[in-house]
Amino acid sequence: MTLLQFALVMIAQTAQVAGQLLLKKGMMRTHGRGRSVVAGTAMLTFWFLAWLKLLQGLDISYLYPFDGISLVLVVLAAQVFLQERLNAQSWIGVTLITSGIILVGIR
Repeated sequence: MTLLQFALVMIAQTAQVAGQLLLKKGMMRTHGRGRSVVAGTAMLTFWFLAWLKLLQGLDISYLYPFDGISLVLVVLAAQVFLQERLNAQSWIGVTLITSGIILVGIR
């Protein structure tokens, strides 16, 4: 993986997390209408197009663990930015997902 590919992976994953949070925020406040929904849709569109570009140059078996990281980041970002609460079961789930990502990512 080149430095440019790694940077695109990180930017894409950040866009995916931001898109999810913006959609959630927009749906809570405006029921699907508003700037947050438009911004969230734009971020997820960017993520999708970047992900397609990355799939052209990298093996999916190498790239997919990075996608798994976004699942953990969405949960953590929701706690920080949307003040959502995580219970013990949620933390166990985050831990299991993270462990699985590490296991799949080890080559």
